[in-house]
Amino acid sequence: MSFFKKLFGKQQNTPKSTPTEDKAFTEFFEDTLSRYLQDPEKEMTFEFEMPDGTILPPSVAFVGAYEEWKNIQSVWDQRSVLYRSLDEKYTQILKKWQFLERFIVDRYPAMGVKFVQEKATDKDMEDVEFLTSTARCYFFLSDYETAHDFIQKALKIDPKHKRAKIALADILHLKGEHEASHKLYHEILEESDIKKIEEDGEVYLFDIVSFHGQLLHSSVYAVSLLSDERIEEDMWNAVAEEFYHCPYFRTQHANWLFNKDENLKGIAKLISTTQEFPEHKLAVINAHSIILQFREQMNSSDLWEEDLQRLTKIIEKRGWEFAE
Repeated sequence: MSFFKKLFGKQQNTPKSTPTEDKAFTEFFEDTLSRYLQDPEKEMTFEFEMPDGTILPPSVAFVGAYEEWKNIQSVWDQRSVLYRSLDEKYTQILKKWQFLERFIVDRYPAMGVKFVQEKATDKDMEDVEFLTSTARCYFFLSDYETAHDFIQKALKIDPKHKRAKIALADILHLKGEHEASHKLYHEILEESDIKKIEEDGEVYLFDIVSFHGQLLHSSVYAVSLLSDERIEEDMWNAVAEEFYHCPYFRTQHANWLFNKDENLKGIAKLISTTQEFPEHKLAVINAHSIILQFREQMNSSDLWEEDLQRLTKIIEKRGWEFAE
């Protein structure tokens, strides 16, 4: 019996339905489920069996999520819908670190921190995976010092742990320790299968940083690769689907749009980042400044008034300096 047959089980009282597969949703479901389970190589397969032996496709087995999915455009919001559906029954199969990653990908790192504060045990604090995911929760909340503390504990347990090393490189970069960060990224790539891939053919940017590629799945490193002037918007958008949970990535994506004179796209992306991640200083200060610039250029005193007031309060409350 497959893992998922055990996981989902047989529903004895489920009325028989006519299986109707939406192949696009099946593909999306398999991708999202692999992220939910932190299974980048998709080693587990989905199967949902009716009492009469009929195998239901995801669009039938998760019909509620499927109906919502059809009306949502963004991949990250589609994932959120399916994550909630999976949570209803299957959170018990997740290890604690996987549960933290579920919060991270769904853009709720603060809930991950709360989970750590309320549920972590002494044993968890000796688990390299748990410590790494805890560090990542703090990282995406822009608390780099606390993130650094946790990732050092993780690497003390296992100095070669790849996910922990990537997290450390990201943390060091955003703390301004670029040389140490880049040295670590290079080391990680040297220890990966990238040389073998290079021998077999071209290495694509997306494959290096993607969740499923598992070479160097890092939003910070992705930004450095995307900074090449030859990179076009389609690639930024593709990689954004991997790292929409990272305020640093979203802020840099907005900056790239501004540099390409895509100002309305840029400000929309920056404002949405501040709404979900008010802790991210660069996004908040830049959004506040750019709104004022828009107002001056358009001779308007009321553009994005609610957002400007919200951003002003955040800056004042946190004691940050306004952009000059």
